[in-house]
Amino acid sequence: MISIFKNKNNYQRTSGTVTPLLLQLEGLGVRSYNGIFLLLFLLFPAFLFSQKDSTINLKNGIVKFNEGNYDVAMMELNKAIELNHKNADAYYYSGEIYLIQKDDKRAMENFNMAIEIDSLHAKAYKGRGKLKAKLEDYRGSIDDFNIAIKQDKSFSDAYFNRGSSYLFLKDYKASIDDYTKVIQLNKKDFQAYEQRGTAKFQSGDAKGACKDWSKAGELGDFKIYDVIKKNCK
Repeated sequence: MISIFKNKNNYQRTSGTVTPLLLQLEGLGVRSYNGIFLLLFLLFPAFLFSQKDSTINLKNGIVKFNEGNYDVAMMELNKAIELNHKNADAYYYSGEIYLIQKDDKRAMENFNMAIEIDSLHAKAYKGRGKLKAKLEDYRGSIDDFNIAIKQDKSFSDAYFNRGSSYLFLKDYKASIDDYTKVIQLNKKDFQAYEQRGTAKFQSGDAKGACKDWSKAGELGDFKIYDVIKKNCK
């Protein structure tokens, strides 16, 4: 089975047979109040600067992540977290890097931290869902993809990855529906055509599968022609 769990910027193929187929101030006098307000006044600028620096490091980390320079990206993301321990995005991207580097434990820890900080972080749920799918916890991955999609109805990657989990569970109708949603969001996503073709083939719709594989080839997926030669005569 050809199966892909992907990001917007990259995707990962999982191994398998190549068959077509995530203060209340009490008791304080005026002097105490003044002291506290003076302390806050002195500390507030430093807090603002740390937040600003954290944002800069996060942006730099994302740029390096998208370039595939994961070592430098991780340095920037670690600095962003050091300056702001509530930087959910920094934890999310760190999780993605650990996932790519096959450090599943740290990936899970970082996705969990991002979600703990921001319970509506769609990308973190998607990242954790991918990790669960990698670990063959397909039902757990679907739960995370469901939450990601609830937060963002146009989250193409979450639909795609959920479709891949449904495919592994042999829920072909649900898988086809998710890949169809991806295609509606991006008619040039050849991977979605390839995977939908696989789901159709597995469900017994060889004709529909061959049409989808043909479209995937038309969009640049030339390796699919070996599958077509074997199964679409």
